[in-house]
Amino acid sequence: MQISALNRRAQQNYAAFVAAMDLVAEQFDEVDKLIDALDDRAVPGGFTVATPDEIRGFRGKAFDELDRMRVVARKYEGDLISREWRL
Repeated sequence: MQISALNRRAQQNYAAFVAAMDLVAEQFDEVDKLIDALDDRAVPGGFTVATPDEIRGFRGKAFDELDRMRVVARKYEGDLISREWRL
């Protein structure tokens, strides 16, 4: 009985993990809108501001990292849904 409860909790944790990755992926659309709205000619005095192209590069790297995390999560899905998670 105790093992099935741990398994159910592990499955819930994995589902929450996947849902969190999906939520982060959805936010990239909002980031794209913000980047498109940037005016690179309006530079505040005394501050160094990243250009829209630099921010797109950062966004691309972040999205690639998220994709890599998804691949690793899929690779270890069996372990993640069958064992207790350490929090």
